[in-house]
Amino acid sequence: MKQPPGFVDSALPSHVCRLHKSLYGLKQASRAWYTRLNDFLLSIGFRASKVDTSLFIFSIGADIFYLLVYVDDILLTDSNSLLLQCLIQLLSSEFKLRDLGYVHYFWVLRFGLLVWVLCSTTINIHLISLLGPVSYLANILILLSLHPKLPLCPIHYFSDATRFCQIVGALQYLTFTRPDIFFAVNRVCQFMHAPTNSHWAAVKRILRYLRGMTSHGLHITRSSSFALHGFTDADWAGSVEDRKSTGGYLVFFGQTPISWKSGKQRTVARSSTEAEYKALADGTTEII
Repeated sequence: MKQPPGFVDSALPSHVCRLHKSLYGLKQASRAWYTRLNDFLLSIGFRASKVDTSLFIFSIGADIFYLLVYVDDILLTDSNSLLLQCLIQLLSSEFKLRDLGYVHYFWVLRFGLLVWVLCSTTINIHLISLLGPVSYLANILILLSLHPKLPLCPIHYFSDATRFCQIVGALQYLTFTRPDIFFAVNRVCQFMHAPTNSHWAAVKRILRYLRGMTSHGLHITRSSSFALHGFTDADWAGSVEDRKSTGGYLVFFGQTPISWKSGKQRTVARSSTEAEYKALADGTTEII
């Protein structure tokens, strides 16, 4: 610990304040922890990723290591199990840690052989507890066909706006590994400030679809191709409230989807061609 800059006592520069009551969760605590971990990893040969500050990469010869940090949870993957154990021992010499073995769950994600899917047990239990004992969760929708023109006019406000926001907020986590619901979730998110019964019906339809498609997830497979493929699409003036268009893209690395988005465009497109070009520009920017 050091005295904060600007408040250093010139007579006692090595002294620190003694707290009568300890505080947890100070704003600078996470920054100090990340700085210490970052400095140590860089000192042993890791390099920080330029696109993700929580990802560190270490390579030696033909072997490569990836270290992912989420708060105080660390995920390691490598191409050499022997060197991995050496790396774990090196981390143990600097930090107090516990090796939990092969990863099965990390944050809200469940890992399986060649499959990376959302932890359906945790999320489903959370959704059911929010919804209460309702029977429509047992229904199955074969095809999700959410109409994009959901009404904004408050014909009948939904009686429990808090429940609506909680469930829609939980659905946003599902989009981490479910690109197929991104557009539908994005649509219902636009009405969280004042949901109506029709918006609640749209949310229930998404839940019915998920109930019937619990086996779907993000599949990460090996591929000999290192090519990036991007697909874009857009409607024209699909929003009846402000006449803005909705654009989206899906980017593949080989055979694996790595990035996707669906959302309203910032400005009103004067033609369907302009809306398509805006979606194409967003997809191209993401690929670059």
